[in-house]
Amino acid sequence: YGAAEMYSQRWPINSWNKTMSFYLSGDMFSDEQQYGSLLERYWLSSAGAALWGDATSPLHASINGNGDGRICLKGSYRNAPYPYPAAGAWDAGGVPPPSLRYATCSGPDIVSTHAHVVSERLGRPTDVPDERMIRRPVWSTWARYKVGINQSSVLGYAREILANNFGNSQLEIDDGYETHYGDFTFDPVKFPDAAGMVRELKAMGFRVTTWVTPFINTDSPSFKEGADRGYFIKAEKNHVPGLLRWWNGIGATVDMTNALARSWYVAKLEHVRTTYGIDSFKFDAGEINYLPPRFVTRAPMVNPGIYTKLYAETAARFGGQVELRAGWQGQRLPVFYRMMDKDSNWGYSKGLLTLVPTALTFSVLGYPFILPDMIGGNAYEGGFHGTDFRPEEELYIRWLEVTAFMPVMQFSISPWQYAGNSTHDVVGISRHYATLHETIVSDHIVHFAHEAVRTGSPVIRPIWWLEPRGHEALTSDDEFLIGDRVLVAPVVRKGALKRDVYVPGPALTWRDEMTGERVAGGGWLLDYPVPIDKIPWFTRV
Repeated sequence: YGAAEMYSQRWPINSWNKTMSFYLSGDMFSDEQQYGSLLERYWLSSAGAALWGDATSPLHASINGNGDGRICLKGSYRNAPYPYPAAGAWDAGGVPPPSLRYATCSGPDIVSTHAHVVSERLGRPTDVPDERMIRRPVWSTWARYKVGINQSSVLGYAREILANNFGNSQLEIDDGYETHYGDFTFDPVKFPDAAGMVRELKAMGFRVTTWVTPFINTDSPSFKEGADRGYFIKAEKNHVPGLLRWWNGIGATVDMTNALARSWYVAKLEHVRTTYGIDSFKFDAGEINYLPPRFVTRAPMVNPGIYTKLYAETAARFGGQVELRAGWQGQRLPVFYRMMDKDSNWGYSKGLLTLVPTALTFSVLGYPFILPDMIGGNAYEGGFHGTDFRPEEELYIRWLEVTAFMPVMQFSISPWQYAGNSTHDVVGISRHYATLHETIVSDHIVHFAHEAVRTGSPVIRPIWWLEPRGHEALTSDDEFLIGDRVLVAPVVRKGALKRDVYVPGPALTWRDEMTGERVAGGGWLLDYPVPIDKIPWFTRV
């Protein structure tokens, strides 16, 4: 267990087939073979053994790379973005010699060993992030509108949310609002009165956040300002910004190792917050693959992951509403970490089957405040910027049901988009689960969020937490716990109206919240019927 977020997320990771590559965060949307946006040098086995890679080693890793059932580590600077040491005996090709440091430990069982690693290595969050985000849904413009947003569509979206009697924690204005990427200000053509729009949204009861990245595109007025002041990561042996191509053009990356650059970046966002009345931000990107080749930073980094860490720490200045997607050594930050964009499919290609495994991976890596991204996925099947595709109705409902038991619910594709041409009452089902989350589930989430601050234990837990030596619990990838109090067994297979549920804990008794009956732990409920509008969940008696 552990390692990293991955394109085809599995739990446990035994079934991965990842060949040897450098072990740094990457945008798996652009390259599904990369390790993903959030990772740690931490692996945990069902036998109670743990492996920890030292942060200073130029680490490469493979997982079942040759189908041999092994995790293999290698230290090497060759063909990797690890900065070279300042001095040393290099080989004839000008590459430093390999270096690899790691630690192992073992305990009586997997839970005990993990608790030790949390205490000695991972750490725990300093506080619980924004509680309103935990209790009420986030509404994002992205999956529904992509970049085709303007003042009218944003206000119309907000009115639809209220007209359909849904609560909210905030409305997140995603990509498409800027004139140039890196301005962080509203395009006056698309948003002729952005400050007035925000005031109107707040009068409706919404808080407002906007989407930002660490990139400043070359056509932004901020580019010359940042370049003249030396605020961007530079190209190798040059004094000019190292340009990179990201998914929205060509730009430079703010050098987060430079304290003045960080202050400049923060000041720009504070100006946005003050000018428009914005509450906070969604911080996108931050992965190492977006650093220029053989980059040069103001302060040397022995591990490029330091960039991700500094970006997250800079983002965290904007409070508990912050969401990030890239993580390394960020466990102490009281912010939400968002899963990388999911696709609107049922399978392991960033689809619904990866939702629970990704949440469990975040949890075991020490990130308890999980934001599962958009209900129903991002509808990229209609094109990256396409808005005509709508996830199939059954998929949307089953995705909704899982997310209702996660720390945060986030809508974008709207339930009422299915009205008039649907088999089921998607609006009614969605409203039911949003209400269930707000009135019942979020109480459990908040309780265990505070426990995470005290002890480092995750909020969303694998069921082996209650049965650390049970084969069924150790191999289950479609059930999870909220703390040690709630068991959730969602339906994640297309067309399924029943499933087998493993109820953990031979000495425990559970209440079936669908039937009200008591169920003994340590056994199976076979062919458990699950209509489309239901999800099996149980609370400990």
